[in-house]
Amino acid sequence: MLLPLVLLFTQAVTANAQQLISAHYNMGRSGAISYASSPDLLKDLSGKGHDLKRNGQPVFFADAPADKKLNGEGAISFKDQGSYSTAALPDQSAGPFVLEGWFQANNRQRGQQGTGNKGAAMAYGDDKSGYILLQKGAQWLLLIDGKEVPVAIATVNPGTWIHIAVVNDGKAVSVLANGIKVLDKLPQAKSIAPNFSIGALAKQYYFDGLIYEIRLSTLNKLKFDAAKHLLYNGKQLAKKQREATVEQKALMETLEKNPAIVKVKDFPMANPNPADWLVHPVNTPVQLFLKKGSDQLSAKLLLTNGLLSREFYVAENLACVGFKNEYNDAQYLRAIKPEARVMIDSTWYDIGGLSGQPEKSYLMESWYPDLIAEPSAFRFTGMEVIKPVARYPWQQKYNAVHADWPPKGLHVLMHYQAPRTKQNWKDQVQVTVHYELYEGMPVIAKWLTIKNNTDSSFVVRETECEVLAINQDQVKRIHVESDYSFALANADREGGALMHYKEAPPAYQTGESTTSWRIDGEYHTWASHNQAEDKFLGFPHHNLLVSRVPMGPSETVNSNAEFTSFTTFELLQDNDDRERQSLAHRRFYRKLAPQVTESLITGGITSHDKPTLKNFINQMGELGFERLDVMAWPGIAHDNLDTAYVALWKDIAAYAKAKGIVMGGYELQVASRGRGAQYDCIDPVTQKPGSLFGQSVCIASDWQDVYYTKMWEFFDKTGLMTFNMDGPYHGDVCAATDHKYHHNLYDSQWQQWKQQVRVLHELQRRNMYAPIPDWYFLNGQSATGMGYREASANLTPQQQLLLGRQYIYDGTWHKAPTMGWMSLQLVGFYTNDSRVGLEPLADNLDRYELALFQHLASGCQFTVRGNRLYDTPETKAMVAKWLNWFKKHRAILTSDIIHVSRPTGRDLDAMLHVNADLEEKGMLVVFNPTDKAISKQMKLPLYYTGIKGAAALTDQNGVISSLALNENQETVINLSIPAGGFSWFTIKQKN
Repeated sequence: MLLPLVLLFTQAVTANAQQLISAHYNMGRSGAISYASSPDLLKDLSGKGHDLKRNGQPVFFADAPADKKLNGEGAISFKDQGSYSTAALPDQSAGPFVLEGWFQANNRQRGQQGTGNKGAAMAYGDDKSGYILLQKGAQWLLLIDGKEVPVAIATVNPGTWIHIAVVNDGKAVSVLANGIKVLDKLPQAKSIAPNFSIGALAKQYYFDGLIYEIRLSTLNKLKFDAAKHLLYNGKQLAKKQREATVEQKALMETLEKNPAIVKVKDFPMANPNPADWLVHPVNTPVQLFLKKGSDQLSAKLLLTNGLLSREFYVAENLACVGFKNEYNDAQYLRAIKPEARVMIDSTWYDIGGLSGQPEKSYLMESWYPDLIAEPSAFRFTGMEVIKPVARYPWQQKYNAVHADWPPKGLHVLMHYQAPRTKQNWKDQVQVTVHYELYEGMPVIAKWLTIKNNTDSSFVVRETECEVLAINQDQVKRIHVESDYSFALANADREGGALMHYKEAPPAYQTGESTTSWRIDGEYHTWASHNQAEDKFLGFPHHNLLVSRVPMGPSETVNSNAEFTSFTTFELLQDNDDRERQSLAHRRFYRKLAPQVTESLITGGITSHDKPTLKNFINQMGELGFERLDVMAWPGIAHDNLDTAYVALWKDIAAYAKAKGIVMGGYELQVASRGRGAQYDCIDPVTQKPGSLFGQSVCIASDWQDVYYTKMWEFFDKTGLMTFNMDGPYHGDVCAATDHKYHHNLYDSQWQQWKQQVRVLHELQRRNMYAPIPDWYFLNGQSATGMGYREASANLTPQQQLLLGRQYIYDGTWHKAPTMGWMSLQLVGFYTNDSRVGLEPLADNLDRYELALFQHLASGCQFTVRGNRLYDTPETKAMVAKWLNWFKKHRAILTSDIIHVSRPTGRDLDAMLHVNADLEEKGMLVVFNPTDKAISKQMKLPLYYTGIKGAAALTDQNGVISSLALNENQETVINLSIPAGGFSWFTIKQKN
């Protein structure tokens, strides 16, 4: 059955004593969850005290006939020898009575039972004296005094509710099925044994199915009237059935008429030989396919880009039934879960989803027709399909790689209405689940919006924007992250140099990201292992993925307003190779945060002296530097609107712009910087000003109105185009209850994050370059540290060289080179020690050259920090040489790094840049940190260059050699590097 039988019950009027209730049992419990334990006692609602005692382990199941189901009621599921019984029910064999109930033979997903199997759904008496309603194979039968009535009551239809009534008029017995008399003039039982049970008879005849309601009543010698005296009304039933069918057909027709949805008889087959998206562009368009069910009341939807597909089944509700990596044909989904979950005020609501899957370790398509909707869940009502919308403004600039923005793909909006149990929300509260699937990569994005069109506000306390039951073998092959990403949200108590706790920290200080891997409480059949084996296997039972914020959001949504969640991104990996997985992550950023490919060669200076600044800019212009950064300390105070101060930076910015240089400066803005008692974060423990990062300002206070208003005016007046924002919002919470833009502790992180995101979006709208030491890349951040410890700034330049290459090696596993910044200090940063720095430059030319080359060769965001960039013509020529070299090879040098060898100081180390889309498909850079010349062979993995057969290698002297590749696209190169020296080679396809 694709739709439940829509039924309406009418309770007979008992006030006039025409119908007396002897016993009444209703198994439904409003708002319960499927497979919850049923009660020890099933209460007699008649008030006569004939309670039924539980035997075995029957459970509650969220299915019930018709409007009872829509109202959130459910039934008792009997299997595995569960039952309820009592010996106290009176013997009413001598007088008229009606014994009735609602039953469902629950053989769903397993086919009908064998013809010899018997299940006692209801027993009034025993197998010698009394009446037994029996499911025997494919038939409903009645036993009277232990003898089967030779004619069946009805055929068993697994998964379908049936109302059966046994009526004794004092002379004979009749049986009605769904209000229609099907058996008549049957003999009465001679007596009724002291037993009443449901689900079994003693320890035999165990029933496998659902029972919703049972009632025993007497008619006080009145003539039986089915319309008045049964828990059934056929006319209302037919009406409700028609209404439900019309509504479902209308939904199917709406989907079918949507021009953006492709109607098919069968979903397209996956390409058996797909291109590797990490080597060659995959331009398969994103499409949404619809396959309508033969009953016209159900459908399947497939959203796919040829690399990733997400499949949905639409019947009573919508559920995700497939999540697949098309490149290696791997299925990720093992069980159906809600599309999302939200807590509004104090109540959790499922968004979509279907229940009734009997086994949670795998999902079979043959089970789909028997799945049912949870009555308390938001219901799917339709969808829109549009093009992706840019998450923030961005234009290609600052030598960035070309990228489509917004990225090509489809944005699917799935709309859900409030549950029927929330009549006051009808057509007033709508949840929309947004999916974006992008062309050319196995990545899908998901988020929620909640519209409040009621007359009052409510609070979105918590959200679970993604709930996925993942196959154990794919847990390590899905990368999940969100744009709700910053220091404390991502922090883990086992890592992060900023984390120092005496006791277990609260979630708001170690959020461990928005991605939570949990044990699935509904998955009872996974094989358990001993503790040591769990450790070795990586805890495979942690296979329920939930995406949520560590605290909150606790956002108040006013009347006629809308809530928007964070966005979850899911990247499907196709194997366990670390390089391949991290390379996919880097490509993910290049496509979905294209500002990370911006590349600027920077000169950094701390002076505010106009002549010194202009001299520095003159040298930058002569050498080809592209960005001026006024560094700490003092940096730039961006809220200082003093006329002379603004005039200084306006003049410097104009002077730099005339030489093709963009400029800006450093400021410690939020984290670890208090701004006054009325603005600062309040510690939730002490209820006094205090923060984890030292005293931090709360940017959800009205400080944001004061500071940012001045900051934007400062940018407008000066023309600064970069902002070196240190101390962005790192996650400090605030327990204040009088701040303008948050209510209390629980929404303080959420509202401050939203403000920081607004700032970054505005910086991008202004085409500014915004490096910050945090992880807001999916909201417009340009770069972060490649690797950073303040102690390393006090090392000598010689010591910093190899350490810097380690930073580059380690920092580019999940960052493209341009996502990480590094600095070459020509003067000391924290010390005036003459050993820290390279002044005078002419006297340290070799070390200056090696450091300059190393940083440029990495492709990182590179800053040369000092008071001047050259001091002699020789120094100037050297710097110009390598800057020109970098610009000539910029495309390959800013391409991703394959990790050939980590620097150890004992042997050669190397960086290998690759990009199959360029003519220069590879660049190998090799260093010898030792005091001896080294000659050796080095294996090069060239798979990601896309080169086939043979490569043409050109060394720094222009000598070309041919390198044959093996079947794994690897080759071997002979190297001879002098002591303390370096070399570089370009790699192309050999014609």
